[in-house]
Amino acid sequence: MERSVEVGETAVGLLARLKDVLAFEDHTKDGAEAELPVKVWAEHAVNTRKTHKLLLSQLQVVKFLLDFLDSDISVQDASSADVRKEMQEAKQQWKALKAEYQEKVEAIEEAVPHTLAKLKEAHRRAQLLEETLGRYRAKKEEMEAKVKNAQQRCLKEQERLQKLQEQMEGRVAEAQGRLQRQREELHHLQRALEEQDRQAGDWREKAQTISDFRCFLEMLQGVKVTHASESDLELELTSHAQSGTAAPHCLKLRLHWREDGNIALQSDCPLFLLPTTLPVGSRGTVKDILLELQDSHLQQAQLLAEIESLQSCFAIDWQPEERLLRYLKPSSTCTLHVEPGYPTSGGICLLSIKSQHGTVAATGCRPPQETPSLKDWLEYLSTVDFGAPFLTRAAAGPPGQHVRDGGL
Repeated sequence: MERSVEVGETAVGLLARLKDVLAFEDHTKDGAEAELPVKVWAEHAVNTRKTHKLLLSQLQVVKFLLDFLDSDISVQDASSADVRKEMQEAKQQWKALKAEYQEKVEAIEEAVPHTLAKLKEAHRRAQLLEETLGRYRAKKEEMEAKVKNAQQRCLKEQERLQKLQEQMEGRVAEAQGRLQRQREELHHLQRALEEQDRQAGDWREKAQTISDFRCFLEMLQGVKVTHASESDLELELTSHAQSGTAAPHCLKLRLHWREDGNIALQSDCPLFLLPTTLPVGSRGTVKDILLELQDSHLQQAQLLAEIESLQSCFAIDWQPEERLLRYLKPSSTCTLHVEPGYPTSGGICLLSIKSQHGTVAATGCRPPQETPSLKDWLEYLSTVDFGAPFLTRAAAGPPGQHVRDGGL
């Protein structure tokens, strides 16, 4: 009897614990399903299933004990109405609990595969979410790095632009200063230019006056300056034609000042004889040189003009130093002496005649004109053949028969 009571109390205790566990499970399932994560809920479900299995084994032991008690024939006082009633109620309660427990176990067994599937799906989704979260974090870190680099570049660009702006402002200020100085200098130069223009106007007037005066002098004196520099002076001397004489003669001269201060003279006419009193190579003044050259040219102009005109018709050679004119014929050579002052105050004499057969006497050789000119002499000599033997003699008389005014 005592054993039956002890077993009944144990069964009641187990049933109370089973009710508490089921109630706590229902409460936990209702409240924590929405609060706990899927992973935690899956672990709880696994633990709950293990607990249910443990309770199931304990209930099976209790069932075995109750069945054993029901079949025990040693129980004498089972006829007691109260005990039977309590036993019947306990049995009924136990069957109900057993049925309820079986339903719960079946429900749990049915829910476990679905829960495991959900748990697996949750694991897969959690892994996918973690991968997505990792990619997101990597993207976020990459974007943050790019943003940081962009901000650093932007900051450096702003600093560079700031420095560039400061440099540009400095250059603009410097350029404005230079522009102001240049404007002042330009204003000063404009005033100086106006002054120079005024002076240039005065100089132009003076130059025009000097040029007019020079032209006037050239017209009166026959001296023309063709070129002038620091060390050279080129002149053109022109003689005036006189009635009964040759055409005007032009002579070009060049004066060069050497580094030692002396003056050198050059002429374009080899027939022109420089005057012996010309201060060439000395420190003579330009005025003295020009006056001497002009006087010498006027004295030789008519002779030079005549000789230049005769050179195109006769083979003549003029030696200005000795004042000798050599007439070269095919068979003889005639030498004439031109006296100073020709043609106004000087005459011409035949000095010698040399032919292939010897020296020919110049006595009696004279043009028919009363006062023959060079042209008359040359025309006359060109008509006489001095190569004939009868005109040649071994010893000619004293040469230099002077022919002037009809005398020998």
